Amino acid sequence: MKLDYRELVITGSNEISKLERFVEEICDYYNINNEYFGNILLASTEAVGILFALNEEQVEGKISISFDRSPKGLVFKIRLEGAGESLDTSEDILDIEIRKHKLARDIFIIKALTDEITISVNAKSIILVFYVSSMNYEKALQRINQLKAYWTRRDEVKQKK
Repeated sequence: MKLDYRELVITGSNEISKLERFVEEICDYYNINNEYFGNILLASTEAVGILFALNEEQVEGKISISFDRSPKGLVFKIRLEGAGESLDTSEDILDIEIRKHKLARDIFIIKALTDEITISVNAKSIILVFYVSSMNYEKALQRINQLKAYWTRRDEVKQKK
């Protein structure tokens, strides 16, 4: 199997368009259909949003998104890099609870869209795995059914003549 490794670094949530283009290029290269592309795109952008939200007190934090094709499928490793000093900010209890609720919702969305997810204990990295091996099986079944339908119609036409 040919190895394919790509990496992208973004410095803030204002650079999400770079991530979107990165995911789109990978999905185009591997001929991933639109529905699965949407799952990959949403899960990866939510994961980046989670890392930015959990580490927003870090100054000069960068998020690195690396892609690797493995026998399991498409693997996206999203990790915080270059974390600087922590700012001492006191948060209101309500703000903390709202943030917890939003992050729980975001993690639920990612779990629903990915086949495997791994979040590091220190919340500095998230690994998303999307199985794409079964897509070929589904495509093969679709083609077999199309061929059966063709031969059935052809036999019906011959019988009518």
